[in-house]
Amino acid sequence: MAACGVLFAAVNVHTLIVVFGLLITASSNVFSNIYVYQAEIFPSDVRATAVGWTYSVSRLSSAALPFILVPMLDNYGATAMFAAVLVALAATIALIALIGPRTKGRSVDEINPT
Repeated sequence: MAACGVLFAAVNVHTLIVVFGLLITASSNVFSNIYVYQAEIFPSDVRATAVGWTYSVSRLSSAALPFILVPMLDNYGATAMFAAVLVALAATIALIALIGPRTKGRSVDEINPT
């Protein structure tokens, strides 16, 4: 998603702008599947509350991002802004890969034994 954003900011051909814009949208929809993972990693007795909290923090960060990204866009350009998004996405992926429990082929009870 971030790579498509950087390419979207860097190209000047109208067709490529549309292609990379479409790819940003499609990949962001795939990235939003993180919410499925969130529901799997919390124990059943706190799942609704925990997922609600994580989703709320996600929405709050989305509300704060324009105050960071718009000045970055104004001062440094679209490529720098999308590069910052790339770094943030890479950090998120690395953190989940490092500390997130493996869920593939495991039941919720196996992931979170009581």
